[in-house]
Amino acid sequence: MAAGELRKKGVKIKLQDQPFQVLVALLERPRELVTRDELQKRLWPADVVVDFDRGLNKAINRLREALGDDADNPRFIETLPQRGYRFLAQVDIPTAEAPVPPVASTHPAPIVLSRPKRRTALAVAGGLIAVPILTVGYRLLPSRSRRIESIAVLPLENLSGNRDQEYFSDGMTDEMIGEIAHIGSLRVISRTSVMRYKGSVRKSLPEIARELNVDAILEGTVLQSGKKVRITAQLIRAEDDRHLWSEAYERDLTDVLAVQGEVARAVAGQIQTRLTPQQQTDLTRNRPVNPEAYDSFLKGNFFLYQGIRSVNKSIEAFKRAIQLDASHADSHAGLAEALCYEGIFGFRRSSETYPQARVATLKALTLDDSNARAHNALADVKKGYDWDMPGAEAEYRRALRLNSSHLLSRLFYGEFLTRVSRYDEALEESARAVALDPVSPASHGNRAMLFFRARRYDEAIRAARQALDLGPNFVNAFWWQGLAYAGNRDFPKSIACLKQAASMDDSSLFRALLGYVYGLTGDRPKALEMLAEVSSLAKLRYVSPVDFAVVHAGLGDPDSTFQWLEKAYQDRATRIHELPSMYFDSIRTDRRYADLVRRVGLPA
Repeated sequence: MAAGELRKKGVKIKLQDQPFQVLVALLERPRELVTRDELQKRLWPADVVVDFDRGLNKAINRLREALGDDADNPRFIETLPQRGYRFLAQVDIPTAEAPVPPVASTHPAPIVLSRPKRRTALAVAGGLIAVPILTVGYRLLPSRSRRIESIAVLPLENLSGNRDQEYFSDGMTDEMIGEIAHIGSLRVISRTSVMRYKGSVRKSLPEIARELNVDAILEGTVLQSGKKVRITAQLIRAEDDRHLWSEAYERDLTDVLAVQGEVARAVAGQIQTRLTPQQQTDLTRNRPVNPEAYDSFLKGNFFLYQGIRSVNKSIEAFKRAIQLDASHADSHAGLAEALCYEGIFGFRRSSETYPQARVATLKALTLDDSNARAHNALADVKKGYDWDMPGAEAEYRRALRLNSSHLLSRLFYGEFLTRVSRYDEALEESARAVALDPVSPASHGNRAMLFFRARRYDEAIRAARQALDLGPNFVNAFWWQGLAYAGNRDFPKSIACLKQAASMDDSSLFRALLGYVYGLTGDRPKALEMLAEVSSLAKLRYVSPVDFAVVHAGLGDPDSTFQWLEKAYQDRATRIHELPSMYFDSIRTDRRYADLVRRVGLPA
């Protein structure tokens, strides 16, 4: 009872908190009706608004799955329609006379479930004696298991019954990952990988742990209603599926930061790691939050992770959060990251996005200089707009010292290293990113880009295939795979990949790349057709001058290529740093090339 565990023949059966609480309520009154109203009062506080019927039905179904029960022919749980439930099986509870050894006397005795048939008293008593001895002995014996050095936080289950609240449970998962990542000795799996296990048929925890290559799993639930939040969490050791710790928290939403810190400190205690003074400070934040502002902050993160086409929604949500609570550093850092995305993907001119990102990130660092996310965004401003490569590297390294598990810092730093032609270091950084994000296409797609820039085209193609195996609609993988095929002079496959990308994304980028490859093949009419499409898009929205330069480079027109590159220089377009890529091999011997490389801060 104290550990919240259900076992069958000594083997632990996975059961979440709410189904377990239903089981306890039924066991307290075996073979009696327990009404739905009683269960509602027991499971949900009076001031929490929730789809109670759906939530209770879900808890009962999960409990039946754990017990191997059948609703139509029950052995354990009988449904009394519109009234409640009755536990059918015999329940044996140890009495004071039972010969329980003293070593176990401080632990609540287990309730032993029997199927509806007679068992001998000896068998029952033997089971009751054995369980406490084995449980206590296992806790006291020195562990032979390896130390926990890596962890995955599975998506917190949304218990509200409202799909519109998914952003809240996803956001709380992200925040929990971020808090636990403050434990610097841990490798914490990124949200893009763990989100693959959300809403699908759940694999066993050992299976998930093997796929993610982690030593432990943290899972739980979240229920938010009004200004209240209830969070449950439990830590499971992967190698033997052993339950290490569990806790439930019910607080005002204003105290949600404190709850996240408490969970992280509990995890640190269980893995027996020593926290540095800075880590202890990070995990004991108790600043109250504005519930409405925090809600907008979570929406900002939710939209940011939906992909580049949701960046505008993300920016608006972060701005709303800041309007409501200007003292929340993470909201300013999130806004800075979203604005950097606009600059990276050319949604607006760099001169419009990056200065705003700088203001946001400096405000975040004024509020909290230890915010890794803000340092990462500042690094991107220095890299993509200031062209201050030493300053950018210093900020990336600072971000990773503060949070070694921050995936975006790993990805952005790896990309930075290719800009300064340090390809081996970039691929080492990429390997670390893949370890943090092993089963999502993002890190493998990023690795394909790095291989392409290092001119290791066969490896780029393989990395892109890995990304597509994990995400068949991951458009960036077609981008780098198509270019790598072009690098290998396999133009039919290159064109097929880039056409696929263009069919999935209406931006100018893939049309420009198609124009470049058509130009390389000598198909001038099709190259000019793509150039015309890019020009048409430029009348509707901002198009980076680099896109025009790429097509003209493929057509073998150096003067037009430099004309557009000079325009990119004037716009401070971040993609001008693609100069060392194969696109511009045809102009490398031109004296104008070396001058431009020097002016944008790249190594000669």
